[in-house]
Amino acid sequence: MPSDRIAGQIKESLASGEKFDDFAYLFDTLMLLRRPYQQDEKTSETVGGRILCLFVPDKPKKYVNAMQEFRLRFAGVSTNSELQAEFANSVRHAALIVGRPDDVVFRPSAYFFLPRRLYESLGNWF
Repeated sequence: MPSDRIAGQIKESLASGEKFDDFAYLFDTLMLLRRPYQQDEKTSETVGGRILCLFVPDKPKKYVNAMQEFRLRFAGVSTNSELQAEFANSVRHAALIVGRPDDVVFRPSAYFFLPRRLYESLGNWF
């Protein structure tokens, strides 16, 4: 489970219909995948939060909408091993190696491949 600080931010950042456990799973998986590349856990959490759209007011609305839609397509991921594998496989190398929050670019396709089942259904993807 994410730290208390991150858990509070996840609760504030949930899209309509999104479940905490699913968002927390996505966040924890991203942190686990980033671990071999990042030394500072708190900075890595901040970077991961910016990528997955935890509440940060300076993100472009287009990015926020695209990431919320992306996360919603993983509804049930916290308990579904097929979705878990699909999410882990969608994470691009760039999401693992970006080291500073200010270096995050607000283009979802820089950090995630679209699984085949989502390719045509995500109109906001850029």
